[in-house]
Amino acid sequence: MELLGTYSTERIDTDNYKLTYFYPDNCTTGVTEKDGVYSITIDLQNGQTQPSAKFISAEINCKQYNSEIEIIFIQQSYNSIENNWGAGTASKPKVKIFVNG
Repeated sequence: MELLGTYSTERIDTDNYKLTYFYPDNCTTGVTEKDGVYSITIDLQNGQTQPSAKFISAEINCKQYNSEIEIIFIQQSYNSIENNWGAGTASKPKVKIFVNG
């Protein structure tokens, strides 16, 4: 089970792509970037035990670094043994865009 809904990238110009992604409205997201690697975290808000069925969108501009853009979604993972959303994470999916390749 994943928190990430759908996602897409759209070329803006030679150096920039727009990332649009959807996640449950009772989750928080965060974005960090270093050297063209964009890490997007998705976690349930404090006190929430299940993701909402209502999804909202977020957009970020991704700028190339050394002709590449890498996007990694780091999602809070579901623990099927304990039947809950624990403290673990899963880094998926991962996307790499070769800008000038």
